[in-house]
Amino acid sequence: MRELHSALAEYRCIIDELVTAESRAAARMTFSGTHRAAWLGVPATGRVITWAGAAFFTVAQGQITRIWVLGDIDAITRQLGHV
Repeated sequence: MRELHSALAEYRCIIDELVTAESRAAARMTFSGTHRAAWLGVPATGRVITWAGAAFFTVAQGQITRIWVLGDIDAITRQLGHV
């Protein structure tokens, strides 16, 4: 996460859809940011990039105890011009 935040200015994670059941949750999300520093082997481009992702959470005693996040890395690398 530190690498992501340092590479992308104005980083955003928008929850587009959230499904919950007892101690679990799943979210469909849209991520975006401005590519301001080297990331994934690509020097800063200044481009605003957007990609889709999902996250799965486990909660216990009111706190997130596990999280698993997926992101469309292929969409990111295409937008950065790194194919």
